[in-house]
Amino acid sequence: MKKNLLFTLTFFLILSSFAQTKVGGEFSIGPRLGGSAGLSFKFHNISNRSAIEFITANSFDDKIDGFTVGAMFEKLAPLNSDSRLSAVGGTGVNLNFKGTTKVGVSGILGFDWRIKSAPLTFQLDWLPTLFFINVKSTFNGVNAAFTARYVINRNRKK
Repeated sequence: MKKNLLFTLTFFLILSSFAQTKVGGEFSIGPRLGGSAGLSFKFHNISNRSAIEFITANSFDDKIDGFTVGAMFEKLAPLNSDSRLSAVGGTGVNLNFKGTTKVGVSGILGFDWRIKSAPLTFQLDWLPTLFFINVKSTFNGVNAAFTARYVINRNRKK
């Protein structure tokens, strides 16, 4: 157990030591808490115009209970000059695994903030989902959440 933890920490430290000179191209991971609780994995593209986010979670909604996995394509609209604060909007697919596998589409709206002085990124968003395959059409609109992620390949401004 201790070897695995030491290996994981060393791996993250090595990856986070690679410096880049501009915003874009980050990979980050962290907890997502709100209408569901789980993990978020996010890849910002190198031009900082879009991102792909993978979300795994346990839902707290009575209509859709169980473990969910989602993949979102997100467009980023910078709200300040250094592109560290962006509006987020996008869509993707969501799978729910409780009994039968339910399939649906999700939208995402929110804000993404990447900290300049630390390898952290924060996101506040709303993720409504409509499940329609292997289930009577079910809308989950209560999934607003806060995400705090650690940036593995931290970009540093010079």
